[in-house]
Formats: sequence, C-alpha cells, structure tokens
Amino acid sequence: MKMSKVIKPLIIPAAALLGYAVYKGKKSSSVVSDIAQAVSNPATNTEKTFAGLKESELIEIALNTYRGLKAEIVGNALEYCYKSASGKTTATARIELDSAGKPIFAFLPYSGSANSPYSFMKNLRDAMNKDN
Repeated sequence: MKMSKVIKPLIIPAAALLGYAVYKGKKSSSVVSDIAQAVSNPATNTEKTFAGLKESELIEIALNTYRGLKAEIVGNALEYCYKSASGKTTATARIELDSAGKPIFAFLPYSGSANSPYSFMKNLRDAMNKDN
C-alpha cells in the first residue's frame, strides 16, 4: 500500500482541526503577534561582532575553511570548532584579540599540530584586512 493513499485522506481533517483551533484560540493569536513583534524588534536582534566582523561572516569563514564546522562568539573571545584529521572528533580553538587588536590563539588543542586553526586564522586576518 502506498503511503500517499494513507496520508492524503488525513490532510483535510488535520487542516480542519488546525483551522478550528486557530478560530477558537483568539487569545493565542495575540500571544503570537507579541512574539512576532519581539522577534522583529531590531534592538533585540543585534548580531555579535568580533574584530569588526559579524558572527554570520565568521560562521561563513569557518565553513569555508578546511575541516571547519562553526565559529561562535563567547564573551569577548571567538571559538572555532573543527574536525580532527581522522574526522572522528571535534576540537575547539579559542581566539582572542591582543592589545593591538590582532587575533591570537588563547587556546589551541592538539599541541598546535592541526592545520585547520591556522588556516582559519589566516582567513580571519584576510577578512579583517578586507573590511579595513
């Protein structure tokens, strides 16, 4: 028996129940509109920055770096997560800004033998220089 023959007859009653719930739950719609306003408020949606780069730009740099998984701003530091050479584990390098505003490694796992953090640091410096 095809799944479409089972699912299609259930769509109409499900839609009817959903419509009835929305119709009867007028109070819940005001809650939804309050949530929508809070989400669309630009004051609450400020994006974190590190060294003049937005977090979305940092994530893009991390994903474009070999074995890079993500970049995340934690406090006044940047954490770069990447896969190990075997691909079985993930590691996190912590990057901070020195007094001159240049990024330096505050913590580097695997005794600094992995190449991915160094590639990320090079890409990060290139992006910082491109913006300036």
